[in-house]
Amino acid sequence: MNDSDGVAAAVPTTGGGAAEAKSNEAVPGQRTRPWRRPQPSGPPQLNFPPVRNGLDYLASVVEHLDETESQVTPRDVKYAVLHLQAAVEVLFKARLLAEHWTLVFTNPGDATRKALDAATLSSVSTTKAVTRLRNIVGVPISEKEQKALDKLTEDRNKLQHFGFTHNAQAVEARAGEVLDFLIHFVETQLMPYLDEAESRETARSLGELRDGLSNINSYVRGRMNRIGGELKAEAVENRTIECPDCEKLTLVLRLSPGGRDPDYWNDAATCRFCSRIWDTEELLGHFSESSREEPTEWNTCPQCDRWSLGMGVRVRCDPTKPVYFCFACAIGFPTVVGCHVCGRPVDAAVTTGTVLCGLCEMHLQDEQRYGPSYEDPEDYGFDDDQD
Repeated sequence: MNDSDGVAAAVPTTGGGAAEAKSNEAVPGQRTRPWRRPQPSGPPQLNFPPVRNGLDYLASVVEHLDETESQVTPRDVKYAVLHLQAAVEVLFKARLLAEHWTLVFTNPGDATRKALDAATLSSVSTTKAVTRLRNIVGVPISEKEQKALDKLTEDRNKLQHFGFTHNAQAVEARAGEVLDFLIHFVETQLMPYLDEAESRETARSLGELRDGLSNINSYVRGRMNRIGGELKAEAVENRTIECPDCEKLTLVLRLSPGGRDPDYWNDAATCRFCSRIWDTEELLGHFSESSREEPTEWNTCPQCDRWSLGMGVRVRCDPTKPVYFCFACAIGFPTVVGCHVCGRPVDAAVTTGTVLCGLCEMHLQDEQRYGPSYEDPEDYGFDDDQD
């Protein structure tokens, strides 16, 4: 089976672990993982059919990210991302192969058994594989899972082809989400299609992977519990929002001296989980409609009147309902909604009936008084019938 560029991919290892894994040297107090068993003497053999190959990549991911084994370094995160993306590609193609062997080809109409058996085919990309899994196979992949897969692909491409500078903890948190998804995917989507021997081997591997995943999740939960306690003790939960990078509710808006001093309105916000620092302009770029690249009057805060109001922001004190939030005065506005006509933010608490901004309400009043506004072509000296 090949990678998404059509080049045959294999893991050059003789001990069952993934390439570029951590050293096998003994570390005091470190346990030996079941998947790192010493191999029998004799010539090394590569035997990685699709599911075993994908699980071996996942074993490498767990090995790199497990904080209970050793400290996770930026290099560990790098190889965890590379091997996790490889696992995604291999396991997705294994499921497509179980449905019909032509689905793993970039162009199923050009598929041949010879190319498949020789592993010389140009195989489907991860993005197209997801589409086929959803639309043809019927595999349920949520929008949140799709988003995590897309970010993983983006991280992997940067690492593989260009180099990548990014916060390691944010990348690690995203990788943990995809790892969790893949373990469930193997259990529900691949195991029913395996023979008895493969099923036993896969079940054993999944058990080992869950142990490692539990360690990774325990580490994340432990950090989140500690951070949550700190935020509550500091009474800053009402100005702590979801970090666009690691997606944790740990991004704390820093108050300007004197509350809302205009000279300090662009103060930075810092994420307590991934340590990423954001300024107001960056946050507005993320929490605005995609059609608006720069702040406009639609971003006017109803309290400080600055163009610093974001939309769809989850706040830690009440994360269930995204709200409008001002990044200058660090205040959320649960009662502010978009104008029913133009979308400008309006405080619905002071309006009755249909929510309209001042301009749209004035226009509606004019129409009720003078009738609908209409420009006749004859007003400009021509009509529609003229060429």
